[in-house]
Amino acid sequence: MPVVPHHFCRLFNFALLSLVFLLLNGCTLLQSSVKPSANLIKANNVKALTQWQANGKIAIISENKRQSANFNWLQHNEDYKTYFNTFLGINVLTVKRDSEGLMITVGGSTYQGDNPEQLVFDLTGWWLPMDQLSHWLKADVSGEEGSITRNAQGQINQFIPHCSQTLCSTDYVINYGAYRQVEQLLLPHSVTLQANGLTRQTLKIKIQQWR
Repeated sequence: MPVVPHHFCRLFNFALLSLVFLLLNGCTLLQSSVKPSANLIKANNVKALTQWQANGKIAIISENKRQSANFNWLQHNEDYKTYFNTFLGINVLTVKRDSEGLMITVGGSTYQGDNPEQLVFDLTGWWLPMDQLSHWLKADVSGEEGSITRNAQGQINQFIPHCSQTLCSTDYVINYGAYRQVEQLLLPHSVTLQANGLTRQTLKIKIQQWR
């Protein structure tokens, strides 16, 4: 059997990686051409934005580990479905909440429960307050819900929620940045959550597109 030269293998691997990056870039270009939802076009404040989609990247940073994933969040009123995938598109976590309840899929197995934050942590080690994130991502918060600080432009740059133990299993500090105009709204494209419970984690969320 003929032996394949090492330099040929390296060239083949480089070509394969180049093809993967081209495909990924192609997907990004396709995503950027997607039109915004009718609700996003009509909404004139963040509370009126009840049907939306956001995609981007998330980094989960703990004391001895850093993990990252791409995410795609679909929201319809209080129902949501969120996919977390590797950069190659392999799904690692799906969280779905609708009228039938909460379902979380990890490694091909589906689990049900009442508390998405605790269940996601038990299954993955990630502190993801999913129910609250559906509002926190778009900076849909009020002074009744927590402590708010704003920048010179009046945009929220920090929110410290007053969560009860039943709603939040840990204490959070949320920092916002990179506000950009999306239709009639100024929406954050950088959201950082600091989880200050028994397990400390930082979640860095970069939103590439609202629609």
